[in-house]
Amino acid sequence: MNTLISGFRRNLVIVLVILFLLTQALIFYPALANDPGQPEWWMVLSNLLLISIPLTLLYGSLYMVVMAWREHALNGQVEPRLAKAIHWAPRIAAIVITGFISLFSLDVFETQAPPLELLAGFLIHNIPSIALIVLLVFAWKRPAVGFVAFLAAGMLFAVFFVRDFYALPNLLLFVLPLLLIAALFYVDWKWLGAPPALATQ
Repeated sequence: MNTLISGFRRNLVIVLVILFLLTQALIFYPALANDPGQPEWWMVLSNLLLISIPLTLLYGSLYMVVMAWREHALNGQVEPRLAKAIHWAPRIAAIVITGFISLFSLDVFETQAPPLELLAGFLIHNIPSIALIVLLVFAWKRPAVGFVAFLAAGMLFAVFFVRDFYALPNLLLFVLPLLLIAALFYVDWKWLGAPPALATQ
């Protein structure tokens, strides 16, 4: 049984790494091709690293959900080490995706405006991040709340930020990571039961 899971895990990692690289190319290449100038190498590298944040959350969360489903289907339970990782993963991922979303509010400071207008613009741009922080506070000890809250957040992001084919990067960078955070909360709620820290090692 362990050999079966190990082979599945190895194949899953290979597939997800390939998808990660293809997704980076899908998001980054069109923007690079449409740029009339030749960007500096450090700019290309920094942009690749930036979009790696939500993509790592996306494919890392997908890995955990699929492995939990596989172990639950084969053994009726999730092994303690993976269970502990899954317990913390949606909480940490929610903090990281909130920070990533907040980065887009920094462009407010590039405008020439009075300080109060800059502050107001910064706060308005951070409304989604503030909402996610509030959701996480309520969900921290209640995975069922986390599942419903982040599922709703993912659907709202889809409604507001994915309106046509050209918004596909928004789907990959914002919506799917939020939905997979919801899926991790669901696994924590339905399949793990007691907090993994209390489980026997």
